[in-house]
Amino acid sequence: MFGRSRGWVGGQGKSKNIHSLDHLKYMYHVLTKNTTVTDHNRNLLVETIRSITEILIWGDQNDSSVFDFFLEKNMFAFFLNILRQKSGRYVCVQLLQTLNILFENISHETSLYYLLSNNHVNSIIVHKFDFSDEEIMAYYISFLKTLSLKLNNHTVHFFYNEVRLR
Repeated sequence: MFGRSRGWVGGQGKSKNIHSLDHLKYMYHVLTKNTTVTDHNRNLLVETIRSITEILIWGDQNDSSVFDFFLEKNMFAFFLNILRQKSGRYVCVQLLQTLNILFENISHETSLYYLLSNNHVNSIIVHKFDFSDEEIMAYYISFLKTLSLKLNNHTVHFFYNEVRLR
């Protein structure tokens, strides 16, 4: 999928092995250089999000340092930042689709805990999506279904929102 020898941004610094910590570091660099979604970088950001998800799924099964880096750099916050920019239907659909694929394919509980920590998933759940768009609504529902399949005694507390009464 991303096997081109010269890709985004001229290929500088890009790891040849797309399933590696080095490639995730390159994808992080792309995110840090493109924090605001524009017409010029929209496709780049969508491909970056897809690639990060592929690497995370690979890392879940092969290299725990991938998730360590993802957490250390708080990369999930970049996804939220992109979502909150009202960056358009294309990006929104891709984020929901990608998150669904990610949560479907994560097999290690530790990786799942990493993804559910810091309330990022809760922020996505309560995000004001444009539900007049049937495709967005369908991907959102699919995302919720996937999350519901991950619920157990150990993960339910990540979704608990305690309201303190005074």
